Formats: sequence, C-alpha cells, structure tokens
Amino acid sequence: MPTPICVLNVGSTPAAAMGMVYQAMSQSTSIAMQNAVANQQRGQVITAAAVTQVLVLINKLGANSK
Repeated sequence: MPTPICVLNVGSTPAAAMGMVYQAMSQSTSIAMQNAVANQQRGQVITAAAVTQVLVLINKLGANSK
C-alpha cells in the first residue's frame, strides 16, 4: 500500500525547516564576514590618509623645527 502524500509532507517538514535554518544561518554569517572585510578596508584607507597628513605636516614644518 503506498504512503499517503500528507504523511510524506509531515515527515519531511522537520528536514525542510532545518534546511531553511541552515541557509539563513549561512547567509547571516557570510554578511558578517563581508562587513568585517569592508570595515578592515575602511580602516586601512583611514590609516593611509592619516599617515599622509602626518608626512605632509612634517615636510611643511621641517624635520628640525623648533
């Protein structure tokens, strides 16, 4: 006797729910990683700009300024 469709649907529901949970979790983890990389890149840009400004000031004032 074949298994009724409703029994198959009920039996596969927990697996489908866990699949959706895993997909949502992997997506949120990947977004968090993308944000971390973007923040690191912005930090490097700010650091480079700060170093450039310090070097400009050193050149403007001279190394032996009193």
